[in-house]
Amino acid sequence: MKRQPIVWIAIALFIGGTVAGALSLPGSANDSLISQSYVLGTYLESVAGQASAKAKSILNTSVTTKLTALESQYDTEMITTRLESEIMAALGDKTSSSLAANTVITAQTGTEITLQSGSAAVSQGTWINLTTGEAVSAGSALQINQIYLAADDNVSIKLQSSSSVLISGQYTTGTSSSGSNVTVQYMAYADALQSLGLFQGTSKGYELERPATRLEGIVMLIRLLGKEQAALSCTGSHPFTDVPAWATRYVAYAYQQGYTSGIDATTFGSTMDLRYLDYMTFLLRALGYSDTGGDFSWATSDQSAVDLGIQTAGERQAILQSGKFLRDHVAYTSYRALFVKTKRGSRLCDDLVAAGVFSQSQLEAVQKKGL
Repeated sequence: MKRQPIVWIAIALFIGGTVAGALSLPGSANDSLISQSYVLGTYLESVAGQASAKAKSILNTSVTTKLTALESQYDTEMITTRLESEIMAALGDKTSSSLAANTVITAQTGTEITLQSGSAAVSQGTWINLTTGEAVSAGSALQINQIYLAADDNVSIKLQSSSSVLISGQYTTGTSSSGSNVTVQYMAYADALQSLGLFQGTSKGYELERPATRLEGIVMLIRLLGKEQAALSCTGSHPFTDVPAWATRYVAYAYQQGYTSGIDATTFGSTMDLRYLDYMTFLLRALGYSDTGGDFSWATSDQSAVDLGIQTAGERQAILQSGKFLRDHVAYTSYRALFVKTKRGSRLCDDLVAAGVFSQSQLEAVQKKGL
């Protein structure tokens, strides 16, 4: 940016007007109020300094305004992430790994992957093939020695055979059962929730690969509201005949509090699949928002969850495309909801610490994992 010519033009205009004004003051050649030496010396130097400062102020304001306008046109966070990725690549900060078949690599925005040998395909989200400039989506095979950039958070690639890959950026690896189309991505989130007492498995483990049930959804809602102990000590009853003994206190509490009314007068629907929009509604309610009060609607609760930061737009799209809402997704969205501000202005996790659901040290230990 050529700043000097503009500065001197501003100085010249400022000085011209100021000096002219000074020289036009009352007086004569024999009895001047301001001497020529004063004007050309002390006075002129002072004016020049003021003019320079004023010109720079004008320039700085102009530059700041233009930069602000540019920032509004571009996703600066994405640009920063991309630049960091490029710098890492230039410095050779890439990891070469030999991974087994059915390994799933889940990556965050800006992560780069190069398949050096073997075979792999995009299993979720959109990647950009930097070699060809094309966007590739779920089902697309990766080409050997071409660079793929994660275009969103939590996009994934599944290795179809033992493969060697070169990776830079933020990513995790997991496994998917052979012959299964279900990919478990959020084991780390389930572990974090379990350490806080918010998520539990079954005799078969977390079972993240299967759809969540309505019963599991209502239990998670109660825990995220910080009301599990109140539920377990509930002495009320419910009218449903399909609730297992271990969950009867939870359902009775939820029924009394108006969290659920079942699918009919005597059926709760305990083993029915939990619908995606139902759970987004549960999470929004846990954050203090009301669908009956007009804060959001059930039909668009998934988009409201994106707007608040409970999930990314890419994750929302992937769930909608798959038509499945898994326990894996419950773990992911529940964990992210913890760090979202409630309608009251505090974070949900801080409210749960205040309620004694888990301690501050437990929360800090989870945060150190950098999920």
